[in-house]
Amino acid sequence: MPLFCLVYKSKAHPDFGLFQVRELLQKIRNENRKAQITGCLLLYDGQILQYLEGAQERVVALFEKINKDTRHSEVTLLSQAILGEREFKEWPMAFESLRIENSHLQYLKILVGSFFENNETSLAPNPTSRHFWRAVKLLISTKGVRS
Repeated sequence: MPLFCLVYKSKAHPDFGLFQVRELLQKIRNENRKAQITGCLLLYDGQILQYLEGAQERVVALFEKINKDTRHSEVTLLSQAILGEREFKEWPMAFESLRIENSHLQYLKILVGSFFENNETSLAPNPTSRHFWRAVKLLISTKGVRS
């Protein structure tokens, strides 16, 4: 099975806040371990940005399930590609809320903010690039907590 990644963005339902995200993470991390899916979920100003990686048919099936989830809307596929290796192999689903002030994540907040505010002229790298997700991984790792 080829290793595959997919990135999407969506708009979180107003009732789907940080508490609900954390509850969901407990469930999906267990499911992702079983399905051998890894990735990262970013929450920014009511917007969701997620990177998924694993076997192509499993990632695509998960994205179809995510696309039907009523906890968010306006699901938009940003990119997909075949991978040589995983970016988030240590995390069944890394997570970061970019609402909370944290100096380690300020650069990431600027990148994500510029993308959501005007993705046609957003700062590089942006969420459609592997460089962006490598920066995310590095910044979350340096924060010292695997959220």
